[in-house]
Amino acid sequence: MMSSPPGPLLNYLPAIYHTSEAVCKLLAVFEAVLFGVDEKEPGQERRRQSISEILPIVDSIATIASLFDAYETPKELVPWLAQWVALSHLSGLTEQRQRELLAEIVPLYAQRGTQTYLERLLEFFKPENTTVVIEDQELHGFIVGTARIGIDSLLEYDRPFWFIVRIYTAAPVGDAGARRRLITQWEDWL
Repeated sequence: MMSSPPGPLLNYLPAIYHTSEAVCKLLAVFEAVLFGVDEKEPGQERRRQSISEILPIVDSIATIASLFDAYETPKELVPWLAQWVALSHLSGLTEQRQRELLAEIVPLYAQRGTQTYLERLLEFFKPENTTVVIEDQELHGFIVGTARIGIDSLLEYDRPFWFIVRIYTAAPVGDAGARRRLITQWEDWL
């Protein structure tokens, strides 16, 4: 026979657990945190809560799925959600762009290593007035007199999933510092 009356969480467990003192003690810890039920003093009965007192936690549990929705999660949790989907470079993106990327990245992962994946991912990061051109073609090979090593030919076998990515942006013509910052920003993202 149990020495302490069961709390409200015990009702959600199968009947076989209702006679276990160890289970009641374990649940009492969770009830204290979740429902604010205080530890009882020896010889004192635990105060039972009504269903109306328990419902707020049930409502909180029912809305937990919204924390994993890129468009519904609170702003403070966007970086946390990014960690869940292995995104580490969201800096520089507006909150709306971060949410759009988070919503799209998991299905996009299925196309990793393809030109489509790279194009779509770079779309999120490219600044206005920037054009990204991705060339996915086999290199012609080494032709004496016309070959440019590393540009249009390699001294080894052509590898799949190699792309030439060219980024065209309107940088200030005479401002070398602005151009360098732009290059550094792209290198950080890539």
